[in-house]
Amino acid sequence: MLAVTLATAGADAAGGESATALADWLDADDELRGHVRRESAPVPEGALGAEIAQLVVSLGSSGAVTAMASVIIAWLRRRTGSVSVRLTRPDGSAVELTAERVRALDAAGVRGQVDQLVAAVWPDEGAGDTTGTGAGRDDGSRG
Repeated sequence: MLAVTLATAGADAAGGESATALADWLDADDELRGHVRRESAPVPEGALGAEIAQLVVSLGSSGAVTAMASVIIAWLRRRTGSVSVRLTRPDGSAVELTAERVRALDAAGVRGQVDQLVAAVWPDEGAGDTTGTGAGRDDGSRG
């Protein structure tokens, strides 16, 4: 089982609200339901509760990775502000997707972006690099 950490940021909503919204989208997918864990930030002084700081998605197959990638890209395309999602693998390698980059993609571009994201998260299944429209590797490598 591969556990991928997702963190949201940007102007669409507060980070915790974005993470909650993304978690709802991920939970709505049959392949991912029950595999999304919400991790809270520390509770601020005087607050009644904490916001969600990040999500951890447990993935057992390349099909689950494809489902996660598809949901993330669909969710980003529906955001109205400058929102991003950073996916981090257990080895520390990371990919960041931004709404601005994926919003304007046509169907072929969306499919290509899903394939690139799958290759970055589940490298044994994918081929190609993740530096195309919308995703960029952040592990020090270039491809």
